[in-house]
Amino acid sequence: MKNQVTRTILLLAVSVALFAVILWAPAPKNPVWFDIIRGASGGFGLAGCISFILLLKDELKATKKT
Repeated sequence: MKNQVTRTILLLAVSVALFAVILWAPAPKNPVWFDIIRGASGGFGLAGCISFILLLKDELKATKKT
């Protein structure tokens, strides 16, 4: 359980950090890197949300058994 929480927090933190890089860095002439970073941010955010949903599902299943 503790590993799932840590994984979820890390995934969402990486997503927020990558998104913040896009907001704070000036736009270059060739924004291909920005597209890659936006995609990575979205991917990590989606993985974090899925991890959170799986965490809730496991928690509800554990409380239902008791």
